[in-house]
Amino acid sequence: MNVLSFLSSLDLVTFVLLFWYTAVLDLPRYTIGALIVAVAALFPPPRRRRHPATLPSFSVLLVGHNEEKVLRTCVASLWEQTIAQQGGQMEVIVVDDGSTDAMYDVARSLRAQGWIHKAFRLHYRGGKSAGVNMAIGAASNDIVIIADIDTTFDRDAFEIILGYFDDPTVGAVSGNIGVRNADASLVARHQAIEYCIGISLGRRIMDVLGILSIVSGAFGAFRRQALDEVGRQDVEVGEDADLTMKLRRAGWRIRFAPEALALTDVPVTLTQLTGQRMRWDRGLITIWTRKFRGALDPRRVTFQFADAMVIVDILFFQIALALVFPVYMVWLFYSVGDLAITVIVTTLIAYAVLDLLAFLTAAALDGGRLLGLAVYMPFYTAMQISIMRLIRIVAIMQELIFRSSYRDPYVPERVMQVVERV
Repeated sequence: MNVLSFLSSLDLVTFVLLFWYTAVLDLPRYTIGALIVAVAALFPPPRRRRHPATLPSFSVLLVGHNEEKVLRTCVASLWEQTIAQQGGQMEVIVVDDGSTDAMYDVARSLRAQGWIHKAFRLHYRGGKSAGVNMAIGAASNDIVIIADIDTTFDRDAFEIILGYFDDPTVGAVSGNIGVRNADASLVARHQAIEYCIGISLGRRIMDVLGILSIVSGAFGAFRRQALDEVGRQDVEVGEDADLTMKLRRAGWRIRFAPEALALTDVPVTLTQLTGQRMRWDRGLITIWTRKFRGALDPRRVTFQFADAMVIVDILFFQIALALVFPVYMVWLFYSVGDLAITVIVTTLIAYAVLDLLAFLTAAALDGGRLLGLAVYMPFYTAMQISIMRLIRIVAIMQELIFRSSYRDPYVPERVMQVVERV
């Protein structure tokens, strides 16, 4: 049956009943986002330059394992920042988390050149949380920027992100992260589009709603007082999401700085991408349904509506959306038989159109630098609906049944064993 003639034969009720997964679970995500972006575009936040006398002092914390090859490039990009060139007092702290390469030797060389101020070495790998907490303790300033060592920054990124702390209620600000190695492979191009839609656009929307759920560990700025108040980072596979929620629960505002752009390298093969996303998606269960499920309880004195909406957003649009998908597929073939193929093709076309509109909006907001990737949108949509959704389903089920995050090599086994006992 022709897709267009099939659709034209449906009345509204039949259409919703047949496409209930997309209409009820997925379509609101696009429509709500579109409305918010449209309204926000009418009232863009003012951007102002600081007078040199008012430039803040801040610390940059770089924690890594076996980052010998990229440490120098990362540190060099820090000193190219406008705020550093203008005389802002920047302290750079590097922690070598049990590396087996020459990362610490590079750090000592950079310290001798005056490019970094403090360098520490953990002889046994303790995980990123341990390294970050050590660096926070060594920091001399009230604002700290936590960044991955494989990340580089636009020249104005630090000046922009630090400006948000003029508001004393702000505890953390997430930078905007793009993909540096998009040309490396088709998988990398997929992620460049994904970051553009999910981070640049998605976090703008959550920022407007006041429900931003994560300050990325790759590039985020924090108020030192806020970090100390919540006990700094816990040992988690998703330590950045965990820390963000702890700050929210403590009453601090969380913001997103879309113009503070950083670039990072992403996995270039499907195998590498699967491993990364399995780890990230397990955190959906570990963080949001185990550790912070109490945020949904209105009887608690710490209950805040915005925090509850953060949890609901994760439960509905990330966990439920994934788990209900195979149920919908089974129901569809059982209910309409051969027509299921027509429904699936129609749904794919609809997703492709919606994804293209979302990407064009996000790319336009980012100055149009990624518009050339629009030709890869069909591949992106197919990946999101099939492979990425399958990865999420498997990761969620593994975590629900086997608590797989407690055996993830991202955190050293001996460290996680202590966490499990506690």
